[in-house]
This record gives sequence, structure tokens and C-alpha cells, in this order.
Amino acid sequence: MKKYVYIALAVLLPVFTTDASAQSFLKRIGNAVERGVEKAVEKQVTKEVEKQVSKGFDKLDENQSREEKQSQPAPKSTNTSKEAYAVKYAPQAEAVIPYGPLTGEHNGHKWVDMGLPSGTRWATCNVDASTPEQPGKHYSWGETVTKTSYAESNTKNYRKDVDDFSGDKVSDVATAKWGAGWKTPTYEQFSELVHYCNWKYVQKNGRWGAEITSPKTKNSIFLPASGAKDGAKHNEPNACGMYWTSTPYKSTVNNGAHDYHFGGALGEMGISERYYGYSVRPVIDYDVNTQIPSSGEINGHKWVDLGLPSGVKWATCNLGTDDVDQDGDYYSWGETIPYLDKSSGKNEMSGKQIGDISGNARYDAARALWGGTWRLPTEEEFIELMSNCTVELTSIGRRNGMKLTSKINGNYIFLPSSGEFIGSYSVYPRANDINSVASYWTSTPKRDSYYYDAYFFRIYEERYYMSAGKRNSGYSIRPVSD
Repeated sequence: MKKYVYIALAVLLPVFTTDASAQSFLKRIGNAVERGVEKAVEKQVTKEVEKQVSKGFDKLDENQSREEKQSQPAPKSTNTSKEAYAVKYAPQAEAVIPYGPLTGEHNGHKWVDMGLPSGTRWATCNVDASTPEQPGKHYSWGETVTKTSYAESNTKNYRKDVDDFSGDKVSDVATAKWGAGWKTPTYEQFSELVHYCNWKYVQKNGRWGAEITSPKTKNSIFLPASGAKDGAKHNEPNACGMYWTSTPYKSTVNNGAHDYHFGGALGEMGISERYYGYSVRPVIDYDVNTQIPSSGEINGHKWVDLGLPSGVKWATCNLGTDDVDQDGDYYSWGETIPYLDKSSGKNEMSGKQIGDISGNARYDAARALWGGTWRLPTEEEFIELMSNCTVELTSIGRRNGMKLTSKINGNYIFLPSSGEFIGSYSVYPRANDINSVASYWTSTPKRDSYYYDAYFFRIYEERYYMSAGKRNSGYSIRPVSD
């Protein structure tokens, strides 16, 4: 039986660690890697590229060849206003919503705030452990009881098409044992922890493990090396750590799930067979009121009337979330599949001649996914929003962003600084510059762009403006409706 496992660890651990048994175990796992598991498409683009894009405006296509420019006729201009593209500055709001306490307890179990954008609070112990150094017990993915042998034949979710179970008391051992509120972290929550915090392999009270420290709150959690159970064997209980997420790895066979694993060299997100016995470190969501006044709903999604001359209604949340202070999904321009769900970083719309895509369900992700009259805002509609609202930088929940308040009726929307993916793609990516930068697609292709760019609204620290970006970039979407 082929097994999903730890490519990077199997390769790198023998170079860096002195633990021979850990090396041996990870080498054995490495030999069982399923060859078809996801590959990285490209490395992250350099900071210099990000700076180039942030300068925006009408010079993003300067590097295209003269020959390319002459070979494709440019679409006619529909808006020649230079005012629309001027960089403006937003004042910082005096009152910033507090993040809340840095430590606490829920249902008798302690948690710490790791300063993460989502606000997720992490438990200080594993399920079935009473101290951070205790490994607790092992569970197959999506199960709530331990077993004497961990095999495909006795695993309830093996080769089944199931969804993320986080918070489901039937399948989530954290919820079943610790009560409502506690849950197994999703792939997004675990990868967020890995991305925003510092990692170190240390020994505490005789047990090796991963000490993960927040550079923001200075809080730390310790994930003890607990090994893995395969059949009746308990492999490397004091050398390697294997922790489940609640997120399945979708494939034709549905036998894998996302995990976090570490050895003496590094810690990484990965994919493993669901029958393995791994540890579980619970999390709990940050509970804060992030609701903003709304004027109505369309297909279950709220909108705000800002009194704009066009009558356009703006959604209260980004596409891909129902929470005001969360980022939602990212999309390449003209595509309806989320950026991180694509099989590659290629954009099918790059280089194609097409007009404004607003309301076209084939290319407009807002229309395709929310239905009804929801759609991408046009360039002109974003300009109208900017012209008729006062702007201030503030925060709601755990997210910095921009509050746009109508000069006409006082209603407002909040655009979180959701970060962005610029032109490249990796297997386990996180958006760049969350909480300081945001890019929101319009439905309008860039004039004189030779079909490689489209307009977007950009928040860059205290600056905001209309600009243009490469269509293969992963940006946020804030839907609108007539």
C-alpha cells in the first residue's frame, strides 16, 4: 500500500539531526511516498517584484516586448480620468478594537493567544494530556476512540468522500472529549500557525518536541514528539511529532488527510494516510463581535446600502467567508476556482482578449459562487465607492483594514487587509503581507494591457488607489449587486 508522507523531512532530517532512529523512521516513510502527491509549481516571487506591482498604475506592462505590444490591438479606453489613479492616504483611526486577553481557559482546558490573524487560540496540551510535555493518545483521522491496531480495515473514514470535520462532536475527538468550542485545527489554522510563528526543536522534561513561539504576543506552545501508530507499532515516540488537522485531502481514492509533522530538522504541513494514529492539539476560535450594520440579504449574503448614485449594493464580507474580519478566498482574474484550489498557478485568462466580466458566471466568481445578482464590481464602481466615502485605517476583530463610510448616509463597509498572491504558487502557501496590504479585483480588463492585466483596488499600508495587476495573481473579491 502506497502511503502519503514526508518528502521534505525524509530528505532533510538525515542532514541535520543526530537522532538515528528518527532518521531511520523518516527514511522508511520516505520510501513509501505516493509519487502523485502535489508538487510546488514555483518559488515565491521576490520582494522586488512585489514592490514593482505596488507602484501600480499604467506601467505594469513596461517589460513586455515591443513586438508583443504591436501584435495585439489595445481595447478602447472607457475612462480617461487620471483622478481615479491618484495615490491617496488614509488616516489611522484613533480607536482600534482590542484583541482580548493573551491567555485563558475554556471547559477547564487552558489556551494561549498566538497573535494570529484569524485570532485562533491554541490549547497548551494535547488531547488526553494534562501537561504540555505529555503526548496524549493517538487517533485515526476523524475518529474519537483509540485502537489496539491502526489499519485501513478498521478506519471509518478510509476511502470515503468526507468533508472537514472540525467541531463535529461525532468525528472530532477534541470536541467530543473537551466539549463545544474546542476542535481539531483545520489545515488553514495549522498552516497559519506555522507561517506566522517561529519554530524550534527542543527538549522539555525529557521529551523532544516543537516549541512554537509567537513573535507578536511572545506566547509559546510545545508540541511533544509523540510518534505515530501504524498497525500495532508505535514508531519513534520521542523523536518525531505527527498531528492531525481536520481537513481531508481530496483525491480519487480519498485515503489521505492533511497533517503537521516534525523531526529534528524542521516542521511542515503534509499529507498522510487516514488510518495512522496521530496526536491532536485542540484549538478554539476567537469570539468577538465583528458584525456591522447591514441593509438586507441576497442568497444568504448581507449587503449595505451606501447611498451611492448608482444604487450599487456592497457586500459586508469578502467572497469565501461570512465573517467581516476574515479574508475569504483569493482568485485569479476571470476564474471561478479559488487560487489555492487550482492544480497550478497558470491563469487561463492571461493573454486573452475579453471585455468587462461583471455578471458573467463563466468568468465572474461572485456570480458563479454566490448566485443571484451578485457580481464583481467594475472599475467605475470602485472609483464611485472611493469618491463617495471617507476612508480610515482601523481594525475589526483580528484584522487590520479599511473602513469606508458613506458621505451620504453614514453606512459603512470594512475591507480587511487580506494580503495577496503575486504571480506564483506553492504547495503550502500563505498570502503575502496579511494585515498590511490588500488587493481587490474589479471586473474590468486593463486598457492597453495586451490582455495580461486587469484593474484592482489596492490598500498598501496607509495608501490606497486603483491600479492594475497581472491576471494570474491571487487577489480578494468584494461582491456587489444592483
